Amino acid sequence: MNVYTMQVTALRAAMLAVAMLTPTITWAACCPSDGNTSPKAARGLGESTPTAPDLAADPAWRIYEFERDGVRYTQVNDNLGAVRAAVGRIGETAWVLPIGRDADRVLLPGDAVPAGNARVLLRSKEVEVVLIDNGTTQYWRVRALSATD
Repeated sequence: MNVYTMQVTALRAAMLAVAMLTPTITWAACCPSDGNTSPKAARGLGESTPTAPDLAADPAWRIYEFERDGVRYTQVNDNLGAVRAAVGRIGETAWVLPIGRDADRVLLPGDAVPAGNARVLLRSKEVEVVLIDNGTTQYWRVRALSATD
């Protein structure tokens, strides 16, 4: 094997290594993690198409999670990208953020739940998002989950 062939082989190996590591590097830049939970994006809250993974179980909806300075945020978008609701939380304490067209219809633990068809759109180790649709109005029930849920 001549020197040129060895250089080409080394270059190909280096390109393959870069190609294999790029998704990992990109994911790490997007979404920091504490090692115990799924990674959360550090920016993009309120955007119609943030650079965070879509966590929704239903293709008609998009659910994103963010984290900054120990505060976690969950955002719900429709499939057109319109922000519908967002909730901030620290541990099991949650509050509704004043963004999204449905911000006035977000239910937290302790709120009365209206009658309607309920669908779980996200249930992770940390949070559950349920859409309640009574035929004329959509509500969002968001709650932090504990280790016993």
